[in-house]
Amino acid sequence: MPAIDELIIRFIQSPHDPALQEAIAAFVAESPEQALYVENKLAAWLTASGAPVVATTAVKTTASPAFLSVRKWVAAAVLIALVAVLMLCFRQTAPRKMFAHVNNTGRLDSLRLPGGYIILNKNAAISFDSSDKQSVYAVVSKGDVFFDLNTHTSCTVLVPGDYRLETTAAAFHVHASAKGAKVFVTRGEIGISGNRPDTMMLTASMQGTLEHPKAPARKKLASQAPLAWKTRQLSFRNVPAAEILDAVCSFYDIRITIPPSAESRCEKKLTINLNKKTEKETIALLQQCLSAHLVKDTAATYYLTLK
Repeated sequence: MPAIDELIIRFIQSPHDPALQEAIAAFVAESPEQALYVENKLAAWLTASGAPVVATTAVKTTASPAFLSVRKWVAAAVLIALVAVLMLCFRQTAPRKMFAHVNNTGRLDSLRLPGGYIILNKNAAISFDSSDKQSVYAVVSKGDVFFDLNTHTSCTVLVPGDYRLETTAAAFHVHASAKGAKVFVTRGEIGISGNRPDTMMLTASMQGTLEHPKAPARKKLASQAPLAWKTRQLSFRNVPAAEILDAVCSFYDIRITIPPSAESRCEKKLTINLNKKTEKETIALLQQCLSAHLVKDTAATYYLTLK
């Protein structure tokens, strides 16, 4: 690119020229490839031993060699900063290449990413951009999704309710539904922010509930119940009934509605083994332990009642 090479040299000789600054900025902003070309040309020029600053068109100057040397490095610093800023802006403004995926396999599905992997429960829906090897950008719109990130891999996840999750090198589960989202952390830390001033931090074993119009809430769980759909484990010891009911819901892909009159039963701690039980057997055992009824409302919905 002879024309841009000459432009770079002219800019180095006159770094404060607004016209040259604008020309360089316009070339760099056109694509990351052009920005990288400018950066590489500059780096090569700087490392060349004794490389003279000579434009393809002669430029008269009476400046001393010492002054030219100082100006050379000042111009280089200005150009490096300009290229870095423009490349950053390009990455932030360039449209993301989102890949949509819905797990219609009827079983668990996994997606390998450059910086980790994602596991999706059946019927889960997600879209993501993993073009950057050190970061993942995803939108979870439905179902249960588990993220496991490698060391130094950052991740941004959008969930229902206009909430944004930010983390690095973490492992966590997201449950998304029409009501909102729940986030459970198994490793690392996750920052959660929304449109309102309701930012909060989750650490390992903590679950955040993000359901409008309620305010965001968090609590530490006594078990790994939110991951029952992935681990296939339904054995609990001295665990609050609320956690067990959530695990059963994700395991069998059902919904259990709990009215205010029955909420006290969900605080009861249970020791129960539901492994290798059918849905019908599981419901029967839960009714027995809770001294309550789980009435089937629709094909996939139960209603907890004390009557």
